[in-house]
Order: sequence, then structure tokens, then C-alpha cells
Amino acid sequence: MTETNFPRPRVTFLGCSNDPAEVLFSAFRICYSKDDAATTWEKIKSGEIPRETIENFVKDKLGTGHTSPLRQVVFVFVVDNISRACTAQFNRHHIGIEREEMSQRYVDFNKGIQSFITPPSIQDDAEALIKWTQLQKSILEFYNFCLERGIKKEDARFALPMATSSREQFTMGFQAMQQFLDVRMCERAQWEIREMAWQMYRVMKKEFPHLAERLGIKCWENRQLYCDEDYAAYQVCKWSKSRPHKQDLAEIWQSKKIATRKALMEEGLASEPDPGLET
Repeated sequence: MTETNFPRPRVTFLGCSNDPAEVLFSAFRICYSKDDAATTWEKIKSGEIPRETIENFVKDKLGTGHTSPLRQVVFVFVVDNISRACTAQFNRHHIGIEREEMSQRYVDFNKGIQSFITPPSIQDDAEALIKWTQLQKSILEFYNFCLERGIKKEDARFALPMATSSREQFTMGFQAMQQFLDVRMCERAQWEIREMAWQMYRVMKKEFPHLAERLGIKCWENRQLYCDEDYAAYQVCKWSKSRPHKQDLAEIWQSKKIATRKALMEEGLASEPDPGLET
């Protein structure tokens, strides 16, 4: 990649709910224990329930389909140096996430071209980069022209591109984080939000390794195990070498059902072909 000082996404971890492992343990035990909530917390705080027991229990429950307790813990992040195009994508993930985004009126346009996020593909294309820089400078000139004529920033910003730099602070529940990383760590995700997702994943691996074992791309073994994206995209993905596609799994399952049905018919245990199977 061309050596530049163009800003890149930067995720920073601010904190989380009081000890996520304890909160998750308590939430699950509300469902699975005869003890009342106060008793459970007394046992946690007194050490009667060892830390290892708490973490092993949570690790086991994270692998089940019971997901509602995962909403009990939230994590707080800030992300700097992302474009409005990225925040528009991120804002589509709205369940279990609360966010505050920078107002465009406070973007520091004195930074010139640095006020905009430049995609790596444009950075790597010398001719495109020149035209890109000229375009952003023209936009800035028009924006400043509007302000000089007394046009409000709220109206002048209509000229600003999706590349305008922004930042967000957000809280995210663990279940929402699973769903977000499932799709945004994927190779098909746009580069900017993918980089943001991978940084969040690395934070979780460092801060909460026992929880991070249940985070990752949806095709990983600790998630849904297979890819359900477009098959052509799957074939060129680097993860396809070690991950199956749902289409392949469906074909294997169909073949197995057909073979089993034929075997049963030959043994006289099934009299008619299964109408749902191709023979």
C-alpha cells in the first residue's frame, strides 16, 4: 500500500458492565437454579462459587441456544477515523446497540484532505488518488464558500461526501456483538467496517478471552460452522479452504438421505420412495 498519513479506523475499549462473567453467570443461574438471585450473588461475592466454576459455566452456556442472558452485559467502545459511509453501515445494526455519532458541524476541515477517509484502493491508484484529492479540495472550497456567505453549517454540509471523517461511542450487548462480528469480520464486509470489527474482536480476545471463544466470523467452528454467502464469493474467500458452504452441506445431506432410503427399500423396511427426495 502507498505510504501515506491517511487516517485509519481506530477502536478503543472504554469499559463494560461490572464483571461480565459474573453478570452472565447470575443471569443464567436465574433460569437454571432454585436459589434466589440474592443468594446467587452472595455466593459469587463470598467466593463460595469459585471463579473457575463461573467461567466454565458461562463458557458452556455460551454454546447453547439460550441467548437472552447475553443481553445482560454491555461493552463500551469508541471508534475514530471512520467515514460517514461506515457509520451508515454500522447504524444498520441497531438491536442491542446504543450509539452517539459526531455532528458534522464539528469536523475539523482545517485538516484539508485529512478530513476525509480515503479507501486503500484509491490510495494504491496514483491517478485516482490525484483526482480524488482534487475532488475533496473542491468540496472543501465550496463548503467554506457557503459559510463565508452566511449559509448555515447544517445546510453547507449537504455538499460533504460520505467520506467525511466521523467518530462514534457505542455500547453493545454480547449477543449484539456476536451478530455484528458474525457478518462484519467476514471477507465480504466492506474494508472499513471489517477493520473496525477485527479490532473489536482483538480487544475482546485480550480483555475477555473466555468470552471471545464464542466470537468470530459466522463460518468459524465456534459460530455456525459454515458459510451462507454467495457461492461464487465463497469459492474465492481465503476461509473456504477450511470452511464448508451450506450448499455443499445440503448436497451431502441430500445424498445421504437418498442412499439411506434406497437401503431401507432394498431391505423391505420402506415401501415407497420419499416424495421429498430425488432418485
